[in-house]
Amino acid sequence: MVLASTYVPPDGVVAAYLLHRLLSSGDSTGVAWHSVFVNSGVEALGTVAKYLRNRHNRRAGAGHCRILVLDPTETAYYAFGHAVPGLRALIADGMRIVGSAEEFSGLLVTEWDAYVVVLDGLSADEAAALRGTLAAERAKGCPVAWGLLGSEGALAFWRAAATCADLAFLGEVCVGNEMPCGTVSFTRDMFALWNNTMDSIAHVSTFGGNGLAMQMLCETVIRWRPTARHERAAIERMRHSGAIRSARLRMHANTWQTRAIDLAAINVTFDRAEGVTYRRGTRAYTDLASGTGPAFRGHNVQSVEVIRTAGAGDETSRLESELARLTGLPFLLPAVSGQSAVDNAVLTALCCRPGRTTVLTLRGNYSGKGPLSLALSRTSSFFRDRDHNAFSPYPVDVLEVAPEDTAALRQALRRDDIALVWLELVQGYDCLEISPGVLDEIERHRASTGFLVGVDEIFSGFWRCDIDHFLTCTGRGFRPDLVALSKALSDALIPIGATLLSAAVFEQLSQAAPDTAWWLRTHYRNEQAAGLARAAIAAAEPDRHRAPQVAAAMEEMLRRAARAPLFAGYRRVGLLGRLVLSPRAIGAQPRPSVQNYAEAVIARLIMRRCGAITLQLRIAPSTAGADADELIAAMSRVGEFLERLPRWTVDRTTLGAAAGTIGREIAAGIARMREGYGDRKARSPG
Repeated sequence: MVLASTYVPPDGVVAAYLLHRLLSSGDSTGVAWHSVFVNSGVEALGTVAKYLRNRHNRRAGAGHCRILVLDPTETAYYAFGHAVPGLRALIADGMRIVGSAEEFSGLLVTEWDAYVVVLDGLSADEAAALRGTLAAERAKGCPVAWGLLGSEGALAFWRAAATCADLAFLGEVCVGNEMPCGTVSFTRDMFALWNNTMDSIAHVSTFGGNGLAMQMLCETVIRWRPTARHERAAIERMRHSGAIRSARLRMHANTWQTRAIDLAAINVTFDRAEGVTYRRGTRAYTDLASGTGPAFRGHNVQSVEVIRTAGAGDETSRLESELARLTGLPFLLPAVSGQSAVDNAVLTALCCRPGRTTVLTLRGNYSGKGPLSLALSRTSSFFRDRDHNAFSPYPVDVLEVAPEDTAALRQALRRDDIALVWLELVQGYDCLEISPGVLDEIERHRASTGFLVGVDEIFSGFWRCDIDHFLTCTGRGFRPDLVALSKALSDALIPIGATLLSAAVFEQLSQAAPDTAWWLRTHYRNEQAAGLARAAIAAAEPDRHRAPQVAAAMEEMLRRAARAPLFAGYRRVGLLGRLVLSPRAIGAQPRPSVQNYAEAVIARLIMRRCGAITLQLRIAPSTAGADADELIAAMSRVGEFLERLPRWTVDRTTLGAAAGTIGREIAAGIARMREGYGDRKARSPG
């Protein structure tokens, strides 16, 4: 059973289709909706706020984007940092969050640029009154987002609100509140802002398409709105035809991202997984990208018994103890992804250092796209935006320093407004290792200035960049106050992340902001995910004796590949490697979309010719397990192939993929015609 596949699994396509039908009242002549998937209700709220700010800034709106939020659950109040003592008096983020419909209505006399309403806990009369009021605001050009986080009792209000919504979002209610998941749906007019070659990848989400969540989401939406016969037929076609899935993703999900992954032929679904081996029909593929996705010892190798028994007791506390043993950091704040783990770390630091509003990070850092983490990711080569301060106003001040500029770093570290210094010891996307001199400077000013130090180990941890230590920082002799972990913890079965704190930091958090501390300790708590994480660590830790051989094989593969004219060289830290394209191939300063596409085409060739799966030109094989021979053999094939790869093969593959995508565009048109015919027939009498 494969519960996670590259990008969007079949059930993800079906889910986007079902959400469109639900929101458009099952009529193809109505408003078309595009949906994206996120890891939680908090991330759904973050995506909505991010979009509204970007829309305001892109349209050159006057001043900062001002958003009025009604959230009776207080989720937004905590997630956006409004519960941090004194922070909002120091930073104006343009957002007002209230908990009652009465207070929300009273504030409507003030001019706002956008509105967000969480319907959980509202009465029918309150929801109806808000629909009428916000319909008038929407007519003035102010976008309105309606959401439902956890209360299925308010579903009827949410469906009614969709008729006057620009965005509609769901939290864990979309999967029966059984696991972390969220969705954000945009009208086609709204999604046009991000539906282009640059923004479609950079802005939407890092959600990996968890197959189990998508299956549960489909079941939930069908229960909410049973499907008609022609809809069931359309769903069957999606499940069994890759071309139809691609067409439907264009229609109901991320159009340009679908085109990009189709051109690169990397939207692949497999039949089953066995350790690091994926099988699709008669072909077998070796996973050389597990560390960049949701597994660090091979995809989905949990036994059914482990899955069945996970979460039987207080698994979160047991996971906390296990991670404390491995890292020396005794307290855990549960999360559902890397970006939510980073958000937790930033919130913690702001609470522990009242009066300080700044996070210092290094240029090129990538920590996700959550409500707070996106402010730390602005100069990553993956995230880089066409706009300056695309999502301002940010909920926290961020100061970025180039890692090679020691003088600027030293000056920045002397500031008295820094709450947190945040860094990746190995910037995972580009495989760039931060020099020991940077760590020395941070350590030198740490005690005198009083800032906290946080390390993002999402890519580098789990014995990846230091095969002798669970965390990379341990092997460097660097002791942070906070660490963010994710991805590998539960083998993609259930999204999970973790923020680890020192005892001193946890004590400060509990004293300075007890309500926020309670929310951070409980909001994302998921016993089954924690149980799976414990099982993954227990299976991996004693079975790592061949990791040095795998690392040596990776070095040889990268060395051979770098001889080809296509590449300018390579980088490797432990079991994380990256090939660097030559400027002659893509230019000296390529746009992220151009670089991503060029790398994806080469990854397509690697999959076809070598039977190996990479994440573009990043190599991150399993760090543990009994599959070293398969990994070593696959890397040998990849090295031999890339060493001899001529430019014309890449160009020919690109042209072939471009020709093939025309057929998928035609398939999308046919699907629209078929759907319209089915709707007309369903409406006709008799």
